[in-house]
Amino acid sequence: MDNQLSQVWLDSICRLTPEAQAAIVLLPSRQGGKLSLSAKWPPKFERYEKLTPLVNYCLKKTTPLYIPKSRAKHDNMGGFFAIPIPSPGGQRGALIVKVGPLSTQRQSILLKTLQSSVQYLHHAYTGIDKDERFYSRILGVLVTCLDQSTYHELVLKLVAELSAQYQCERVALAEYKHQHCQVLALSNSAEFDQRTNLITMIADAMDEAIEQDTVLVFPQAGATVIQRAHQGLARKFGVGSLCTIPLAYEGEFYGAVTLLIHEENPIAHETLDLCCQTLALLTPFLVLKRERERPLSTKLWGAFCKQVKTLFGLRFLGIKLASAFAIILILITTQIDAEYQVSADAILEGKVQRVIAAPISGYLLTASARAGDMVSAGEELASLNDNDLRLEQTKLNGQLQKLQRQYRQAQSTRDLVQVNVIREQINQAKAEIELNSEQLDKTKLLAPFDGVVIEGDLNQRLGSPVERGDSLFKIAPLEGYRIILKVDETQIAYIKPGQSGELVLSSLPNNTLQLGVKTITAVAKADNGANIFRVEAELNNAPELLRPGMQGVGRINTGKASLWWIYTHNIQNTLRLWLWSWLP
Repeated sequence: MDNQLSQVWLDSICRLTPEAQAAIVLLPSRQGGKLSLSAKWPPKFERYEKLTPLVNYCLKKTTPLYIPKSRAKHDNMGGFFAIPIPSPGGQRGALIVKVGPLSTQRQSILLKTLQSSVQYLHHAYTGIDKDERFYSRILGVLVTCLDQSTYHELVLKLVAELSAQYQCERVALAEYKHQHCQVLALSNSAEFDQRTNLITMIADAMDEAIEQDTVLVFPQAGATVIQRAHQGLARKFGVGSLCTIPLAYEGEFYGAVTLLIHEENPIAHETLDLCCQTLALLTPFLVLKRERERPLSTKLWGAFCKQVKTLFGLRFLGIKLASAFAIILILITTQIDAEYQVSADAILEGKVQRVIAAPISGYLLTASARAGDMVSAGEELASLNDNDLRLEQTKLNGQLQKLQRQYRQAQSTRDLVQVNVIREQINQAKAEIELNSEQLDKTKLLAPFDGVVIEGDLNQRLGSPVERGDSLFKIAPLEGYRIILKVDETQIAYIKPGQSGELVLSSLPNNTLQLGVKTITAVAKADNGANIFRVEAELNNAPELLRPGMQGVGRINTGKASLWWIYTHNIQNTLRLWLWSWLP
């Protein structure tokens, strides 16, 4: 029966803890000496021998603790709760619970719950002599109550079980809130009004027991405690005897249970002890079940109130000092001004750029220049295959000679109509020959001025077709540069023409170039998942090492502002926009 109680207790913990993956309970044997396995979860868990080092570590530390798993590969992989279990013989047992990933707040709640509940496992020690009826009644209440899916169903089932187990007229359970008990459940009553005399007087009796921090039994011969509320409740409703048991958790009162008992069946001392032990064992699970079902807003408010108490209380000096330091730091940063600079990716471009496009459709024959090459005016960059054009030229020359012979023959026969027709055909042929000659001249692509090729590498495209108008090269002169800054849309409001700034290029990280903002484009465009504005700036005293296409980072001076504003204005703007989108 001892192991059965431990198993039921462990099953209850694991059912109320969704993060639990495995757990074991080890307790000393009747004769002392080695620990023996008293319970395990899940029932098919067979590799509990690997938890032996944790058991030894737990017994050595003698305090409840949470042991995280190794974080070498993953963060927040979960861990183990190790709780020592006190024993009447002096030797301790141990509870080891393996859990999945947990938040810090959840770790604290579960550690406190386990710490509060293991003290009641002394019922399972083999050294304590209890009859089987003692254990069976505890097991009956535990199994029935903890099998409920919601907190409300749990408290209703609890009062119903207590009423049936101890043959009571009524059993009431209440939570202690704002220095007063509020009845949550009343046996044999699915619904009740808090303002009725019965409920009000039951709550007063519970307050009476909690204020004196003791179990009150009425009537009790030679009682030295105040029982005025219990006496009034018994007389008002003709109750034979009353018993109120305060429920405590982590040094604070959770609530109380009041038993209204028949006059002919007064509660015995053994029965009262059994009821107290059962409720003490259930209290941590009641609190855990209630906490899980609380709405998120209530949890947040509770956490906030707890932090406020921690901050202004007499404990946790480190937190208070850290908070004071943070406040002082904020005050200092609001009084110190600094230059606010807007950073943006930058690219160097030539002020003049010329695109060399394909003048005609054809096939690429040669490509003597590529991106980065220096070229002179008139230097050949590439050429197109002119075989088809030369054949066409030969064909047109033959047609022209034929037409000229026909023209002379028509003149000799004085056929004026034929002479006029052939003359126009000759003019058309000459125009086609001239057009073909111009196309032959355009098969060679020449540089329009001295500069550098910033785009175009056709060596891998030789023999491929090109269409008229295709961009083949882009050339920029070696003097006259402009800087294009890609400013995020959230920062563009601080940029104005005429502002100064600095530029550092990736290829010249040790040189800081001075720039001045010239123009701001009025249209944003998407770039790498963000909306940016192109801001054009000019360089002052540009060095000769610069080449079009160089990239870097530019910073524009927008004026003085406090350090607090500089570091937090992005967050402030985001929150302001979010609030505006939600507020009516």
